[in-house]
Amino acid sequence: DDYMTKPFNMRELVARMRAVLRRSSSRGEEGTAKRLEAAGIVLDGERHEVVVDGRKVEMPLMEYRLLELFIRNPGKALAREYLLSKAWGGDFYGQTKTLDVHIRRLRKKIEKDPDRPQRIVTVRGVGYRFEAGD
Repeated sequence: DDYMTKPFNMRELVARMRAVLRRSSSRGEEGTAKRLEAAGIVLDGERHEVVVDGRKVEMPLMEYRLLELFIRNPGKALAREYLLSKAWGGDFYGQTKTLDVHIRRLRKKIEKDPDRPQRIVTVRGVGYRFEAGD
């Protein structure tokens, strides 16, 4: 997930390789839960399956990662920067509106009324919060 132009310094190459390895290994530690449940949502980490209110839902990797972050942190307001760094890993070099697009798609899949979300709510000026309702 990184690119260097020639000529490059060997120390910089090694530092970047270590950073990539560190990010990929930290992502693996977070994904160790085999099964997470909250608010009528079941995440099966081994099978990468999501069940919402009894129905199986197809979910791309980024949406799955975001949903996992929310379920692991119920009731906490999660900053946009935190969500971007955890879901995309390390430094995110895109537009922060990317997160809004993924949240909108995620809401369409898990909310009864995506225009009036009950599970993933917006926290103005901060980010988003997952309401487990348990």
